[in-house]
Amino acid sequence: MAVGHAQPEPMSASDHNDTASVVSLLTKHQPDLWAYVITLMPGDPDAADVLQKVNLVLWTKRGTFKPGTNFRAWAFSVARFEVLAHLKKRKREGLVLLDEELLDTIADEAPDALAPGDAKLAALEHCLQKIRPQDRALLDHRYMSNRGLSEFAERVGRSVSALSVTLHRLRAGLRQCVKERLREEEALP
Repeated sequence: MAVGHAQPEPMSASDHNDTASVVSLLTKHQPDLWAYVITLMPGDPDAADVLQKVNLVLWTKRGTFKPGTNFRAWAFSVARFEVLAHLKKRKREGLVLLDEELLDTIADEAPDALAPGDAKLAALEHCLQKIRPQDRALLDHRYMSNRGLSEFAERVGRSVSALSVTLHRLRAGLRQCVKERLREEEALP
């Protein structure tokens, strides 16, 4: 065997699947990561560079990600540390754009506020398809028309208070359905 050039070990099927899974998850969550980074670095022209660094770290550490766990949370954690490292560097240079305590507060609250819009919308559409037609008509009237609930109550022969209770129940059910659907989506590779 020749000394000097080590031959790379062949990639196992498991390694290949894990790598493909990470690539898929990284691609899926890229818009969320971008939104998270720019939320933590408002107005900072280096935000795109920090995102690239985040992607590089995620790729380098892909072996530490456990499939089936929350990739988005893991990626946001890496992004948070990269933003902090960037801000510390900027602070040493005498350029402070955001207080670290404020950054911590924003970083803690941003993941929930930055729930993937497209995924939430798709989950809501899925959940809306599961409700009864008369409930969908009530929701459409309430959220898509400029007319009051009393007009709808007259038309369907129900009281406004009964419709209000139904709306409350529908919103709670839809909220739960969307949460479950997003959880299911997150669990997919």
